[in-house]
Amino acid sequence: MADHTDAINFIKKWEGGLTGHPADSASNNPSPCGNDPRYDAPYHTNKGVTWQTYSSAVQGGYCEEFLVMPDSVWLFIWKTKYWDKVQGDYIENQAIANAYASWAWGSGVTGASNLMQSMLMNKYGYSLAQVSTPANRTQILNHLAREDSAELFDTMIKTREQFFRSLSSFSTFGQGWLNRLEDFRSYNLKYVGGVDYTKRLVVGLLVFASLTIALYFALR
Repeated sequence: MADHTDAINFIKKWEGGLTGHPADSASNNPSPCGNDPRYDAPYHTNKGVTWQTYSSAVQGGYCEEFLVMPDSVWLFIWKTKYWDKVQGDYIENQAIANAYASWAWGSGVTGASNLMQSMLMNKYGYSLAQVSTPANRTQILNHLAREDSAELFDTMIKTREQFFRSLSSFSTFGQGWLNRLEDFRSYNLKYVGGVDYTKRLVVGLLVFASLTIALYFALR
């Protein structure tokens, strides 16, 4: 089964620190913890965790902790509010679990569930009844991953890209989202038996160069 700690370093690499960016949807639920001087707007997110999520996850949450966001608190929120909600512990393939949990991290659990339902119905022909519960979706994902984990993962990456492009804030944040998605794809290839296309090209060029040199000396 998948490990919830696998993607932590990847997520933290891409998440910034404190922000009060007014174009972010999280600005609709600002914190009472001071203003971001870059935008003269209240802080709403720290290390990817919104104030709304933090205050609902940590009983008696307070600004001092939110502004620091200790690793222990961050991990607790990631595991209980996102990974567990998509049943990550029961998904067999690490890349598929990472992708599904990352959808929840970026779009909320409801948004991730809706997107997954849509993908499974439109791409794979399942009915709404078949994909309506987390347990059913987990069972289907495990079945599809056993059949072809690389194809399923690729479908999830393309589905996520299409979702990003449909958002009104894509013009503001879109390139960053796509850069992160491509890095996410490369990071997870090892779990689906894939080979990074850049590495494949480099290896191919080296092999071609070696053969060319060998042929040159053979014909001399």
